[in-house]
Amino acid sequence: MACAGWIISQAGGQFITRFSLSSSLVGSLITAVVTSIPELVTTLVAVRRGALQLAVGGIIGGNTFDTLFLVFSDVAYRDGSLFHAVGTGDLYWLATGMLLTAVLLGGLILRQRQGPARIGIESLLMLIIYASAVAVEVTKPGAAG
Repeated sequence: MACAGWIISQAGGQFITRFSLSSSLVGSLITAVVTSIPELVTTLVAVRRGALQLAVGGIIGGNTFDTLFLVFSDVAYRDGSLFHAVGTGDLYWLATGMLLTAVLLGGLILRQRQGPARIGIESLLMLIIYASAVAVEVTKPGAAG
């Protein structure tokens, strides 16, 4: 796992260097997607087996645990608090994540059987929010730098 993590970080660094992308963009999109694939597979298998609580709990629990990585990273960061090194790009994705979480919580509280395209309205909203956030980040001036 450590070796795979190191390889992913090296690949992310190459994306930043070769394509002149911002580190926040690479971390928020490319690295996040690659490291989330195992969680996606586990969730899909749980849903296919009818273990819906396991699927939802795994996602929410995984995201909750992921926030603890900031604590470990803060300990490892030698130039003071990691939270003071956070840039506006990171805050943008933090706000996007908080909005997605709010929609998810709303969907868990106000449950519906079926919405547009045979999925819940909260799923559709989350897809729209995420796609919009990616589009804004990719097309903004200076996104590649």
